[in-house]
Parts: sequence; structure tokens; C-alpha cells
Amino acid sequence: MKASTQFLITLLGLITLLLAAPYMQAIASIDETKAPPGFELIRSENGVELYKKDYKGGSPDYVQVIDLRQGAKVVLLYGTISSSGSGKGAFGGNDPRFVSQSLKSYWQELTAEYDAAFCVTNGQFFFMQESPTRLPFSLKVNGKILSDGYEVKNFPNQKLMLELWEDHARIRTLTKGTLYTSSAPNIVAGLDEEARKRIDHFVGRTFVGVDDRNRDGRAEIVLIFNTLSARQKDAAQVLREFGADQVMMLDGGGSTQLTCDGQNYIASERLVPQALGIVAGPGKDILASSTKPAPTQVAVQATVPDAPAPTNIPEIAQAPIAEPNSESSEVAAVQATQTQATLDLDSIAWIPVIILPIGLILFLVIKSRSAGTSD
Repeated sequence: MKASTQFLITLLGLITLLLAAPYMQAIASIDETKAPPGFELIRSENGVELYKKDYKGGSPDYVQVIDLRQGAKVVLLYGTISSSGSGKGAFGGNDPRFVSQSLKSYWQELTAEYDAAFCVTNGQFFFMQESPTRLPFSLKVNGKILSDGYEVKNFPNQKLMLELWEDHARIRTLTKGTLYTSSAPNIVAGLDEEARKRIDHFVGRTFVGVDDRNRDGRAEIVLIFNTLSARQKDAAQVLREFGADQVMMLDGGGSTQLTCDGQNYIASERLVPQALGIVAGPGKDILASSTKPAPTQVAVQATVPDAPAPTNIPEIAQAPIAEPNSESSEVAAVQATQTQATLDLDSIAWIPVIILPIGLILFLVIKSRSAGTSD
């Protein structure tokens, strides 16, 4: 074979590999979770994974990875609403009271509605001195804003909300405008990682994060962190090591709980008014009950009459979401959604389909011509 022919074949092969490489990289970026050192995958189903990291003499960290594009979902669960609190919310909407219940009850509720129930964990902050209780921040479920939340004065510019769509998620600033104009059917609110919630103490933590893994401008991965012992910066850092572009703090301390497949990984006797249910995507022998209605709240207590608006709402420092001996802190800038120009999988899916057959044809033509001119 002539040297020129060999050169052409080699060049053709290199061009084919270079053009196909972005496609293969995009595929890998969607399906592969790069867990930080020390984290071990202990449970997985279609679109959902649970990782654990043990510490000698300490409490383990747990991280759930939920891929919304594989049909996995985050379901916002809540206790029975005993009174609506109509017009008493922070933004002029409702400030209802919720009946708190055990995480076991939430797990039973989730499994009753979804065959592919994966895990359930505690959710939003709440006011422990009331029963039924109120939520300080907003909650929207299945397109309906159930609560504005009651907190107005504290944590200025540090309130965030996790917006959940069927195939992507986002974390951004919580305001009346962002809440009431959001197209997300499900929203749970929390705090910025710098909000003073025993910020430097090693206590129970629940954080959520979102990851735009394929860099198309929309985060398709939701991450949930649970532990009995971490500072706020530790919890946020773990999620960033898993790839989170944005993070948000949910309730912690004694509320921190995690149950997966009926097994308590982090147990607590505390009742909570709101929880997060994780459901695997359809696949294999497990099928999420996508045709079933959203979880129905079953009344477990007699209805409590609608209470009048309190004239002096207790400062949040009296509630369990307060920071003892809190001091002035700098307002943290909320992380903006990444919008950099990125590689879109759909736009490059044709590359190997077109290039590889062309490469094969050219290879055969060159080889045939080479054979015809050889001695």
C-alpha cells in the first residue's frame, strides 16, 4: 500500500474519532456519577442512587442522586392542613397550619402511591412551638401554592426555593414575584448556605442541590444530603463535590431523618409537617405509578378551627429554625443559574450515525483502489 494511501486512512480515522468524541463525552456526562472519595454506592434503582460515607467514630453522610431525565422524581409530601390561614401569608396568600407526622407515615404514604418509592427524608423548616404548625417559607404542590410562609423579617435576601419540573430543577431567590410567576408545579423553600442556623456547629443537616450535568443550561440532577453531624459549609461542599451548581438548606437538627425501602438510615422521633419523597424512574421490574394521582393527604386529627392572625408573631429566633446567640452576618449572594453555551446532546447525536458509515465507505474505496494499483 502506498504511503499516501496509508496517510489518508490514518487521517480519516483520526477525523472520525475527533468528531465522535463529543457525542460519547455527552453520553458519559449524563449517566455517570462521579462520587467524591470515601463515598460508596449502597443502593440504586433506575435514575436514583444512594451514596454513603463513613467516618471513624462519627456519623455517616448520605447523598441521594436523582436523575429527572430518567423519569425519577421528587414528591413533596405534607401533613393534613387543619386550617388555611387565608390571607395571612408573608406575600398576602395563605399561612396554613399542618399536622406533623412521622417519617414512617410519609414512607407508607409514598409507597401506597408509587411502586418505585426509593427514599423519604425530612423537608422544610417549621415552627415547633405550634401544633399544628406553620411553615416559615413557601410550599407549592401540584400547581397549587399551599403556603406563602409566615417569615418576613428574618434572613433577608437569604430565602431560596427549589423549583421542580418533570425533567429539570432550579434553585433561585424566593420572593413574592418569583414564587407567584414560577411555572414550576412543585416548589419547596429554604435558606442560603450562609444563613445563620448554628452555622459552625456539627449538627444534623439536610441540604439539597441541583446539577446541570450535561451543561445544557437546565439542571436535570437533584442531590439530597443528610447527616447527623456537619457544619453548613461541610454539607454544601459535599454536594458541590457531587457536582451541584446550586445548593439550599432545609430543616436540620433533630428533624434530620432518612428512610429508604423502609430502612431507617437516620432515625428520629420528631414529627415533621413536610417531607421529600424520592421515586425511581420506570425501568426493569420497577415502574413508577405515573398514572396515579398525587399523594392524597389522609386526615389523622380532628379539624382545628381557623385561628386568628397572631398580633405578635414570635421572632424566628424562638422557633426551631433559629440560631442561638445569632449575630449579624453578611448577606450571601444567591447563585445564578448557569447559562453558559454548552454542548447539547440532541444537536450532536447525528455525528456518529453519519460519520462512521462515510468513513467505512471511504476506507473500502481507498483499499480497493490501493489493491488495484499494487503489484
